[in-house]
Amino acid sequence: MKRLLFRAWLGGWFLGAGLVCADELQQAMTLAQETLQFVQHSRPCPPLAAKLEELNGQAARLPADAASERAELTAAVRQVRRQIILSHPLLDFDKLLINKRPPPGYSHQSRQYLGRYSRPGPGLVVLDRWKDQPTEKMLLEGQLPAGTVMHPDLSFDARRVLFSFCDHTPPDPNHRSFFLWEVGIDGRGLRQLTGTSTDLMVGAAGRRTALIEDFDPCYLPDGGIAFVSTRPQTHIRCQYGSRYFANFLLHRADGDGSNIRQLSFAEAPEWKPSVLADGRIVYARWDYTNRHSYHFQSPWVIRPDGTGTANLYGNLTRNPIHTGEPRQVPGSHKIVSTAMAHHGYTAGSIVLIDPHQGLDALAPLTRITPEIAFPESEGWPIGAFATPFPLSEDLFLAAYTPEPLAREGQVQSVAAYGIYLVDRLGGREFIYRDPAMSCFSPIPIQPRRRPPVLPPSVKLEEETATGVFVVQNVYQSTRPLAAGSVKSLRVIRVFPQTVETPPSRSITPYEMPRQIIGTAPVADDGSVAFRAPAGQPLQFQLLDENGMAVMTMRALVYLQPGETAGCVGCHEPRHAAPEPFGLAGRDIHDLRPAAGPHYEGGLSFARTVQPVLDRYCIKCHGLESTEAGVNLLGTLEQVTFPRDQWPGPNKMIVSRAYYSLVTRDGLVKVAHADMETDYSEPHDYFAHAGRLAPLLLAGHPDENGAPRVNLDRESFAQIVDWLDANAGYYGDYSWNKPEWRGTRPEGERALRESIRGRFGPALAERPFAALVNVALPEESWILKAPLAAETGGWGLLPKNAWRDTSDPNYLHMRQLVEASLAPPPAHRDLAGTCGRNDRCVCDNCWVRLIANPQEALEE
Repeated sequence: MKRLLFRAWLGGWFLGAGLVCADELQQAMTLAQETLQFVQHSRPCPPLAAKLEELNGQAARLPADAASERAELTAAVRQVRRQIILSHPLLDFDKLLINKRPPPGYSHQSRQYLGRYSRPGPGLVVLDRWKDQPTEKMLLEGQLPAGTVMHPDLSFDARRVLFSFCDHTPPDPNHRSFFLWEVGIDGRGLRQLTGTSTDLMVGAAGRRTALIEDFDPCYLPDGGIAFVSTRPQTHIRCQYGSRYFANFLLHRADGDGSNIRQLSFAEAPEWKPSVLADGRIVYARWDYTNRHSYHFQSPWVIRPDGTGTANLYGNLTRNPIHTGEPRQVPGSHKIVSTAMAHHGYTAGSIVLIDPHQGLDALAPLTRITPEIAFPESEGWPIGAFATPFPLSEDLFLAAYTPEPLAREGQVQSVAAYGIYLVDRLGGREFIYRDPAMSCFSPIPIQPRRRPPVLPPSVKLEEETATGVFVVQNVYQSTRPLAAGSVKSLRVIRVFPQTVETPPSRSITPYEMPRQIIGTAPVADDGSVAFRAPAGQPLQFQLLDENGMAVMTMRALVYLQPGETAGCVGCHEPRHAAPEPFGLAGRDIHDLRPAAGPHYEGGLSFARTVQPVLDRYCIKCHGLESTEAGVNLLGTLEQVTFPRDQWPGPNKMIVSRAYYSLVTRDGLVKVAHADMETDYSEPHDYFAHAGRLAPLLLAGHPDENGAPRVNLDRESFAQIVDWLDANAGYYGDYSWNKPEWRGTRPEGERALRESIRGRFGPALAERPFAALVNVALPEESWILKAPLAAETGGWGLLPKNAWRDTSDPNYLHMRQLVEASLAPPPAHRDLAGTCGRNDRCVCDNCWVRLIANPQEALEE
């Protein structure tokens, strides 16, 4: 079989067009004979075998120069071959469900799914006598307005069809949304499941930053529905700048569309769930946490209650870029998938994934359609397959277009795709094509075995906000770690992007804000168990004795409330993870909170790092001098971080301190967007890789080696936390940042007069940023420096020390600090948007105003 596949690929034989070689007749005969042998393993077919033998005899008698006779006989052989393959018992069903709709109006692996890019089509069609003379029955004709049907799924008893539909009645395409519907296979009983008057349409955390859309539905064994939805109200980081790209994650609902619950708390989109034979859900997930923004989209698995999330294949694999549309082969552990591009349609080459052969690279893949290169990573092929449906490891139904696969921004013709039967011998039998409309999603209309119902491993009504993670041995790793080198594990919360276009947040573009939740101690044997917040995307780091990251996870994990999850080690083969994770006899740690001030949102340089610089560093770097050209004052300024790659120069407002640190060669090493390595190595980025943390750990020695600064342990930890969180500046996506607060002139004058009277003119004339932290006023130098160290201050002015924060003099200075700051801006975040309405800068106020247009009138 492999020999013939390779010969067919090299010879150029494709879709019944014949081999472009010296003897097409012989190639056709060889394929037909191997097809006969293949089919007869399952069902003898003596008449067809006799017919093929007769044709073979005729071929032997034809002279080589009888061109027309040979062409005619070649066609006859191919016709018999078609009859043979269609006689396979796996094709003994009378009716085939397909979906007629055009390719979307935008070609990108994720943006194409949104309603605004859909184009209208007839929708669901039942093909009777699909093998020879197909007749059509339109299931939705006259029942729905003009619109688009996507991603149908057939119920286990083959009586109902679940699908997503986008109504094109709204005149503005940007206001169109997909919702879930169901109809009987006879076209009766049409009902809308989501987006109805009873659907509260509530976005996560009260945000209204994306149109709610539901699509990619599939039936679950327990009677529920799995689907993906934009209800998390987040956006894709690398698509900022007036490029609407709402994020969509895995959800579930009851069979009638009620009780919608978010299953996945990942940060980037997920697609096309289907049910495995063991009752779990397989789906495709995009994950680019400090690694390339489009090389890693692969199949993952999850239980129907949202627990047990794990990668199935390809989390570290660049080629193919995206293995999507996963569906398990009946009677096999293998998964059929479409190897596709990131910057293109959901179409490409059909592959089989065998997880038993490994988790990454090409070894677990079998190319079912080797004539189609993996799009983008191997070039841009002529022709592409989509929506494969497996009948066995050898037989597949799929959509196919002979057109060149459209790249991002290009659009394929309305009627590009038809339906074909694909087999591993190299056969590509045409089944059906509508000359006016593309056809996708072929599904045999026949009952299939219902997978087992997996009992929930957590209580769905669980109110606890935490779960438990267990790591058996952090030293069980694909990258060597010295025994005893890991002392604790850090848990980081990652914040998905909440608006389409946020301000820049870091020297590296489209960076995620991060919050250091805390750490748990790692035992001498490498084990650790800890409680962590549920329903949030989390990242782990292994820390050494100085609290610096030794290894950093490059994928996100999350917990359901009450879930216990875990792994063998760090970067161990995923299939090595045991299940379940016993807690008997284990110490389950509550996370020790991060060092420094605590506040809502992600780590802010101005709030966490600047106080340390103000306390220890600005005397030599900003006030009395700027040694080595380093200015560590918190004064804000507009800067541009040059960048050769897209999206080009990164313009943002940051402090002089931040700019000085991150632009000094080798001082701070970040994982730059789309320039990162594919997977973690010990000490590859962050605190260990740059010079700043080791310099401070050594006391910032002078030319004679004498220490010039001695940071307290907590202050050092604040610097390390920032470095290990990839050295961002802002901790949120808001356009109304506390870091941007200005000053009130009369208030500033009053503050300086009080400082002059109490501490003298030298302090009173300091730059405002060396006195007041506008982002977190309680961390201002003028409040912390005179405060006694034993009560949380810095004790830098002992003669004028305040005993504690209840001291009347402290309280008076605190009032002056607050009065020196300008009032908050007129605009504020509203439902996650910038709140500026028609002067919107986040590009999402329109979503909020659709729900409440009165806000615009009131403004």
